[in-house]
Amino acid sequence: MTVIDDTNQAASAGEGADLDPREAAKILDQAKRQARRQFDPHPPLAVVVGAAGVFLFGYGAVWWSMHDQVVYSGPAGWSLVVLYGLIAVSAIAGSVASRGATAGVSGRARRQRQVQGAAFAAAGIGAWVIQGALRYRGVSFEIVYGVYGPTVPLIALAAVAAGINAVREEWLQLSVCIGIIAVASVSTFFGPLGAWGLTGLGCCLVLLAYAAALMVRQRRA
Repeated sequence: MTVIDDTNQAASAGEGADLDPREAAKILDQAKRQARRQFDPHPPLAVVVGAAGVFLFGYGAVWWSMHDQVVYSGPAGWSLVVLYGLIAVSAIAGSVASRGATAGVSGRARRQRQVQGAAFAAAGIGAWVIQGALRYRGVSFEIVYGVYGPTVPLIALAAVAAGINAVREEWLQLSVCIGIIAVASVSTFFGPLGAWGLTGLGCCLVLLAYAAALMVRQRRA
C-alpha cells in the first residue's frame, strides 16, 4: 500500500510540475515569438537589397543629378525613373515575400494585416496629398519636391510602422523606424541636397545595421 501511495504521489507531483503556470507562460511566449518570426520574416539579404536599392542607388541617383546645381532646378528625369523603378521593384518583391509568409493565414491575423495595410496607405496618401496642396498654395519647388518629397512621406510611413512594432513589442524593428524618422528629420535642415543625399545614406546605414542585427540574432537562435 505504501509503495502504491508513493507512486501516486510521485505521479501527482509530476503532473503538477507539467502544469506549472510559469513554465506554461514561458512556452506560450516562445510560441508567440516563433509565430511572429514565421509570419513576419525579415531576411537580412532582403533588407540589404532594399537598403542598397531604394536608398543608396535611388536617393543617390536623385542627389547626383542635383549635386552641381548652383540654382535649384529639380532632379533630372532619369534619376526619378531610377528611383521610382527601384521602389516598384522593392514593393513587388515585398508583396511576393508577404504572400509567401502569410499563406494559410486567416481569421484575426489576416484582418490585422489588412488593417495595417490600410494604415500605411492612409499615411502615404495623406502625406502626398499635403505635398500637392503645398504646391497648389504656391510653395516653392525647392521646398515641395526638394525637401518635403524625400522626407515627410517617409517619416509618415515609418511612424505607422513604429506604432505597429511598439504594440507588438518588436523592439529591434521599432528602433529601425525611430532611426529612419531621426535621419529624415535632421536631413531637412540641409536643403534639397541634404534631404535627398543624407536621407538616402543615413537610411541605408540604418537598414544595414538592422540586417547585421538580424544575422546575429539568427545565429544565436
